[in-house]
Amino acid sequence: MLDESVLASPDWTFRQPEEGMLCGETNGVNYLLVSDLRIDTLAAVQVDYEYLTRVKKVSCQGAALVSGELYYQILENLTLSSLTDNQSKSTEIQRQLEDLLTHATSLGASDVHITRREAIATVELRINGVLIPDEQMLSTRCDEMVFVLYNVQASTKETTWNRSVPQSANILYTLAGKKYRFRYAHFPIFGETEGCYHAVLRIIPSGVRKSSLIDLREMGVSDAEALDMRRMLSNPYGAYLVSGTTGSGKSTTLKVLMEWMQRYRYDDKGSFLTIEDPVEYQIAGARQSSVLDADDGGFHIAIKSALRRDPDVLMVGEIRDPISANALSGAVESGHYCFTTVHAGNIVTLLQRLSALGMTSDKLSTPGFIAGLQCQKLLPVLCDHCKKPHPGAVLGGRTFDVYERNREGCEKCNYSGISSRQLVIEYMRPTDPELEAISRQDWYGVYSQWRKKRQTVDTLAEGFDLREKAVACVLAGRVCVSWFSLEFGDVEPENLEVLLGKIH
Repeated sequence: MLDESVLASPDWTFRQPEEGMLCGETNGVNYLLVSDLRIDTLAAVQVDYEYLTRVKKVSCQGAALVSGELYYQILENLTLSSLTDNQSKSTEIQRQLEDLLTHATSLGASDVHITRREAIATVELRINGVLIPDEQMLSTRCDEMVFVLYNVQASTKETTWNRSVPQSANILYTLAGKKYRFRYAHFPIFGETEGCYHAVLRIIPSGVRKSSLIDLREMGVSDAEALDMRRMLSNPYGAYLVSGTTGSGKSTTLKVLMEWMQRYRYDDKGSFLTIEDPVEYQIAGARQSSVLDADDGGFHIAIKSALRRDPDVLMVGEIRDPISANALSGAVESGHYCFTTVHAGNIVTLLQRLSALGMTSDKLSTPGFIAGLQCQKLLPVLCDHCKKPHPGAVLGGRTFDVYERNREGCEKCNYSGISSRQLVIEYMRPTDPELEAISRQDWYGVYSQWRKKRQTVDTLAEGFDLREKAVACVLAGRVCVSWFSLEFGDVEPENLEVLLGKIH
């Protein structure tokens, strides 16, 4: 019979090959530990012994009798050791996860993409709009990292992590002394086996960081564009609507515009309320609210509540259905200045989208109802240190000496070929001819009246669309001509002539 001395003996090691069974090993010989050996328990011991040797293939030479107290002491020691090992592994995973996120934020990434396949998972970082491969890892380690990220780090989430169903979460993290919020979402994808998924982490700097803008031109817009934006922001009431594709900087634009208005129009004394799903960037001087059940009328309820709280300016994160569109209309008609975003590709489709969401043409055409319409895009700016000349590029039927991206990049641009991103906007301050066309839902008439404004300006301002402003960046050597062709196609010769007349 073994006694407690075996616990301290270097000659003995113990393990638990199966729940409810303990084995001890000394000098290369395994024994099944038994704490209760009587006539009526011999059969059970024999069954355990046969199971270990024949099924589990554990080479046991016999059974060793221990007291009940010693048996449970050995079991407790094994459990504590297992917990320590698991904690050590969890700490290692958390360290690797933190290293990945620190690496992504240090490079200025906006998103982290994780694609989990059968055996290998790949990590990509979106930097300056370009998705750049970063690292690979075993799929099992990827699952462990995402499991810890979702179950341990997430502040708001849906149940426990399950890679087989779509899930999302908000995750708060402090990296190198800076606070970040990561907006997590994953979705199952097709693979040769089950368990493949694509996860994305949107990186959002946390904390109130007030914009240092003294002039709207610091957003990257021209003098004429900044002047028109100030005019749109100076309306006593009305809706300022911003549109663009995902990743076009709409949320950043709203933050900058609201902080500029709070500072210069309200002298930091305005009552600014926001209704978002969820709060993305913290806006200095604003009282921000995340809406729960946004798809079940939550926006409408939140807007009604906000209007009872004496706002000077209201921001609704997105108009997504007739209910939220009607609520925003009511806010504008009651004399409030409102900001919001809408998914649309250009100025005219933005108006069509509002009409489809239930904003009637008589409302949209009311003078002052629309303070301004803005559609925007972020263009990848070429690295000046490694961009490659592209002589003889054809644009609008003419040839130009321009530049293209160096796909190998250089040290200055982290080997991406892109140094930053440039905001371009097309916008409308509705005038009587445009409002009259809106009242008739004559969308081509709206477009024609808006385009006529190109003849009344001295530079690329109101009336010029995103394509024309992007091609101007190509001609200036700031944007890759190949990227422009893939993103926008070509520019019409007659429009190119108008554009050249403004920039030369």
